[in-house]
Amino acid sequence: MSLDVLWVATTLTATRKIMAKDIQAHKAWMLRSYALTFAAVTLRIWLAPLALLFGDFEAGFRVVAWVCWIPNLLVIEAVISRMRLRQRQ
Repeated sequence: MSLDVLWVATTLTATRKIMAKDIQAHKAWMLRSYALTFAAVTLRIWLAPLALLFGDFEAGFRVVAWVCWIPNLLVIEAVISRMRLRQRQ
């Protein structure tokens, strides 16, 4: 449920930013939204290896439910930080 709430929140924030004509903030919020959207793909990539690693599909699924979106969000935050540094230079 956390993923769902964050996904909707980031998309709504991005929409509000573009309506306010804040293009840079809109881009950052859309990147966050995309990272959360991509969790569906990440889940499918990680599910089989984790199920095999744990020897149990259910245990692997419990772990992948978090692994599928938290790393995506951390990576995109690093990307956004680098973008901001480049803009300042």
